[in-house]
Amino acid sequence: MVKLNLFFILVFLSAIANAQSDRKPAISLGPELNVPQRSGYTIGYGASANFELPVAASVNVLVAAGYHRYNYKNFGFNNYVKPGPDYFTPLKAGLKYYPDAKLYLAGELGTVFNNKNNSGSTSNLFAYSLGTGFLLPVNDDKTNHVDIGLRFENWSQNRLRQFAIRVAYRFDL
Repeated sequence: MVKLNLFFILVFLSAIANAQSDRKPAISLGPELNVPQRSGYTIGYGASANFELPVAASVNVLVAAGYHRYNYKNFGFNNYVKPGPDYFTPLKAGLKYYPDAKLYLAGELGTVFNNKNNSGSTSNLFAYSLGTGFLLPVNDDKTNHVDIGLRFENWSQNRLRQFAIRVAYRFDL
């Protein structure tokens, strides 16, 4: 955790040293494919929305929200009744660092709401994620992009570790 906080502080301070760029606030919307690691879940899927606000030449503040569904694996035990799916709503904030106009590194911290678990109650989980991605311009004036990202995510004491692939449409405001 200390290393993650130190990373954010160093990225933020290095970006402030640069001059302010002509970046604009942006919103991206798109589907996600989630691949859990060592979990009772199969591959999950969902969608997310991100808002980016430039704070320095190469750093944006990032706010992200999503909705994801995970099905349980079929273990094949006698008299085993496979439970219904779990639904999660992650809400995170973080930083996106652009070492290049099309390439970025991102880090996020936040909470994940478990909307339905097998006990019928809801729970909140702490989440952090680290990832990278790139932007592909869609039009000539480069205000719209396809955002392709890959990230590693960990939720509350290793309850769920996963790799997520996100393909989103990003447009400047």
